[in-house]
Amino acid sequence: MTVRVLTCTAAEILAGKLSASDDGKGIVGQLSIPEYQRPYCWQEQQLMQLLTDIRAQKEQLSDLPYYLGSLILHQENGKLNIIDGQQRVTTLVLIASLQQGLNLALVNSLEYEHPTSLQQIKHNLKWLQSCFSENTAYWQSLMDFHKLQFTLVITQTEDDAYRFFETQNTGGVRLAGTDIIKAHHLRAVSSMYQKTFAKQWEGLGKLDDTVGALLKGRYWQKINMRELPSHQQKKKLRDTIVSELAEQTAKGTDIAFGRVYRQLGLAGEVRQHLDQQGYELRQPLNAGVNTIRYLSYFQSLYQHYWERPDLPGLPGYNAFIAWLKGLEGCGYLEGLYKACLLQYISQFGEKQLEAAAKKLFRVVYSRRVSNQKAVRENSIYAFVRETPVLDWVALSYTPEQCFKYFDSFTLTVDGSNLDSNSVKKRYMSKVCQFFELLLAVEDYEQCFAQALTRKVAGGL
Repeated sequence: MTVRVLTCTAAEILAGKLSASDDGKGIVGQLSIPEYQRPYCWQEQQLMQLLTDIRAQKEQLSDLPYYLGSLILHQENGKLNIIDGQQRVTTLVLIASLQQGLNLALVNSLEYEHPTSLQQIKHNLKWLQSCFSENTAYWQSLMDFHKLQFTLVITQTEDDAYRFFETQNTGGVRLAGTDIIKAHHLRAVSSMYQKTFAKQWEGLGKLDDTVGALLKGRYWQKINMRELPSHQQKKKLRDTIVSELAEQTAKGTDIAFGRVYRQLGLAGEVRQHLDQQGYELRQPLNAGVNTIRYLSYFQSLYQHYWERPDLPGLPGYNAFIAWLKGLEGCGYLEGLYKACLLQYISQFGEKQLEAAAKKLFRVVYSRRVSNQKAVRENSIYAFVRETPVLDWVALSYTPEQCFKYFDSFTLTVDGSNLDSNSVKKRYMSKVCQFFELLLAVEDYEQCFAQALTRKVAGGL
């Protein structure tokens, strides 16, 4: 890894003149923001924190420079691409644009096209104007760009820049796992199409829930069972996303694996049919276009069948999903359910989807009534090891084969905490109401399990 470390002031960055701290040699290159970078997203909270820190430093140590962290740059073809630090640099450009008599070459050289960036720039500029107008002279003296310093970390390759970035804590709003894999895959796309796929990625919206479901589907399989980090272990979870959906992707073209069945006639003729047109959830991935389209496909499924289900031919499914999302105390179970649902739809499309959704519910949400009290996050992992529901879907060739696995599952109810207005009791009452279950007063829990099994497994 070839890395050069320099220091410079904010004034030099704004003027486009970057000088070295060791040998006095300048760095030739114009600061730019690559297409694959996330939008400018700093909000008032980050702006206020930056101004507060600078003001505190000015009041306590007026003659010393204030350190603004590192900028990680990739030097390429006369440009210095900002890999980490664009939030801070853009904010300084906005502040500098409100002051007079400054050499602002950088203001005219940076380009922002993403709607989120443009909207946030307008909002932040207005907010900063309102702050500075109250005491212009004070802010002019406070924001001395000659005393605001950065460390520049300059690499010759993008891969080196991102490796260095991953080992540093350079401040600002930290990249999430989905941001890092975005950069990884857009770098793998031909430069001719990079802008097109960058816009496609940004159009996907927030990917966190979809990626979470995909990780469960890819990790929780009997043949290679792996435990996912808790949602509270943010760094480990981010590293898992990067490892599974970036580092472990291969090089190659866009390939979509899918189920094909062949009908053989009496004369030996063959007719082939595809069950679906997209990607298999557990399929191997290649860097670049392949993974981008894979994520785009599953994001579309997630939005269409879970987030905003409005399927004209499946009113019963629409109503069931709307009801399911309103259940109390089932967040962790919902995460597993969404992974199973995406697995099913990616294999069988809308074939018997309402029946599949309800049969899946009976299996996955059984943990709500088989536990004594709360459903903890780590208990979901224990459940899929005992009940490989994702494998039941993945290994089935037809919905009917899949349903046999679902229907063979034995639903049991722990009778504790049913004598009060507990979460479990409220959950069971809502299930009874939705499925129109009439239960005997005696042996309530056993009656519940049998009635729901008859209704879902045998009554659809």
